[in-house]
Amino acid sequence: MAQSHQLQRRRFSIAMVCDFFYPRLGGVENHIWSLAFHLQRLGHKVIVITHAYICPDNEYSDEDTTIRQKSKRSGVRYLPGGLKVYYCPFLPMVDEDCMPTFTVS
Repeated sequence: MAQSHQLQRRRFSIAMVCDFFYPRLGGVENHIWSLAFHLQRLGHKVIVITHAYICPDNEYSDEDTTIRQKSKRSGVRYLPGGLKVYYCPFLPMVDEDCMPTFTVS
């Protein structure tokens, strides 16, 4: 009976909120992604909440024309591995920080 009790783990729903996440790359972004990925592997439900990003120009070329297109990463996206990311329309201020980061810093 003690073994069956130890085998049953609690599953948690976890929301990770961070100003820095994909498509921006760096140490914090990698850490958040890695932590979320491994928590999912343990059976927890994990989502990431961050602000929307305006990505750099995407450039498509063929023989005659070049098309530049800005892309906006907003809404809900699924990353490989099933990680659900909410890109919310918060206003980034300085260095991609939002108001909640400034008010608690």
